[in-house]
Amino acid sequence: MTRDLTMAGGLLFVSQALLDAWAGQGRIDLDGRSIALLDGQARGRRYELDPAVRFLRVAGGGDDALGLVARVKTLAQVREIGGEPMADSVVVGEVAYEVEPGFLAEASAVEAASRAAPAAAPAPAADGSRALPRDLEDRRREAEALARFLLDNLS
Repeated sequence: MTRDLTMAGGLLFVSQALLDAWAGQGRIDLDGRSIALLDGQARGRRYELDPAVRFLRVAGGGDDALGLVARVKTLAQVREIGGEPMADSVVVGEVAYEVEPGFLAEASAVEAASRAAPAAAPAPAADGSRALPRDLEDRRREAEALARFLLDNLS
């Protein structure tokens, strides 16, 4: 039996979208297996990441006989239970789950990155367009709101 690592050992699940947003803002340097903070007291400190998924729902609305919905599992744990990760889904036996890809990171890294000041915004293009596409900016705001909620309510 694998253990659920949602909060075990001071680890938090961080979605790939949130990490991408922080990297785009210049808060972190992301190299795939770790992040380095680019601002604040922990500037330069590198934190290891463990690839993981958050189980959102059973695809097609089926029964969650394995009890995985709302759980976070590392990719190693997914494979231990016979799961096969594929982009934003995981198939375990006959059941397909929709998942959110991401990583487990130390809670202190998540807190420090969420509090870091974004790098100075790039100057607008000559045509006056925004530096980030609208949908990416919306996703960034949603990711920051989720991070604030998690830090405020799971500490």
